Amino acid sequence: MHTFRLSDYPGGTEMHWSSVLYGVQFPMAPLGGLFVATVGVFILLGAVAPRQRMMLTYIGFGAGTLALILGGRLAVGLPRPTTIQVGSLALAIVLEIIAFVVAMPRLRPRGERAVMIATLAIVGIHFIVMTPAFGPLVGVLGILCAINAAVVWRRPSYQLSVAWTIDGLMKLGAGALLIATSPVF
Repeated sequence: MHTFRLSDYPGGTEMHWSSVLYGVQFPMAPLGGLFVATVGVFILLGAVAPRQRMMLTYIGFGAGTLALILGGRLAVGLPRPTTIQVGSLALAIVLEIIAFVVAMPRLRPRGERAVMIATLAIVGIHFIVMTPAFGPLVGVLGILCAINAAVVWRRPSYQLSVAWTIDGLMKLGAGALLIATSPVF
């Protein structure tokens, strides 16, 4: 069990975080983390190979899904997710699909930058909707992803490859933290 006491740091308060307790409270977190970390790797590859960026994103989604199927061991010993947790995951996915279906045809004529910014924003916002399912780590990830998308939208000098790299690093990092909430570790 990983426990961090903020009171050990100057100005810290008495607060504890236990990865095992997090996994018990949010039992879908370890597998969700596996999915998010896997997609994060492919987002990073897309930052390096921008012409294949979207193809790598789709491959990452498939690889993340395969990782979910093969990673079931990470959830052993965790309770069943609640109806609200499963519902928030389903709602987030449905809203994400609707957002892509509605937004992308309108944005494609505006070029790659508009499509990429919308992709970053839609995915970030869908993480926020997933907070009841995966906990505050995913909520924070969603907020940070949405901020990253907003900055690249507002600042034309902010390179898309940098925004894409930051997005991939955030997903990889948050995913690793969520994986660590598995009782296996």
